[in-house]
Amino acid sequence: MKGFTFPYRVKILEKNYLTHNVIQFLIQKPYGYFHKPGQAIELSIDKPGYELDLAPFTITNLNNDPHLELTIKVSTDPKSLTYGLASSNIGEYVQITEAWDSYQYKGSGIFIAAGTGITPFIPILKELEVKGDDIHQRHLLLYANRSREDILFYSKLRKVLGKNCIHVLSRTKYSDSIFGKINLQVLKQFVHNYSQFFYICGPIRFEKDISQLLLEMGVKKQWIQTGHKF
Repeated sequence: MKGFTFPYRVKILEKNYLTHNVIQFLIQKPYGYFHKPGQAIELSIDKPGYELDLAPFTITNLNNDPHLELTIKVSTDPKSLTYGLASSNIGEYVQITEAWDSYQYKGSGIFIAAGTGITPFIPILKELEVKGDDIHQRHLLLYANRSREDILFYSKLRKVLGKNCIHVLSRTKYSDSIFGKINLQVLKQFVHNYSQFFYICGPIRFEKDISQLLLEMGVKKQWIQTGHKF
């Protein structure tokens, strides 16, 4: 079966489980390949049966690294692309596109993420750190997960954001996190400036609900950025 035509065919170099269902992949970086923080790629597995199966994934490292890093949540469906990726071996090939803008950093504000929705914000924070930005003074993160075990990049986020890294956990209670979900009450607790940027990433329902709550609070649409368009 003839599938999509990809400009690059690259090897899987490394794969590491970050949680029980999230894997970090290192793949070859094509010669001359360029990407910016917040960008994503389309990817497919270079195997029979995946010709029409592709999906977008955010690049979570910086352009000066010699490889590309992808942090991917694995579906339990054996027919899914991510399940196939989890089953792929080091040295096998995937196909990728050029990088394209998923999120664009426009200035200080609040990052609001759920689960692997944190991935577009990781390279943005890394670049700000490299530039010497006073990240924890100019940014805040509201990060929703089910439990502490589901939190990605825990140490990195704590290092760069300090007390401005706010974990919201829906299934487990800890003294240093908020129990429940990111709702209107939580937003009102942390959002005091409506003229700053709000970067929202997660499942489409999450992005839509948070955006609507911010609009109801009085935030102008121009300050809100999401991955899904609606």
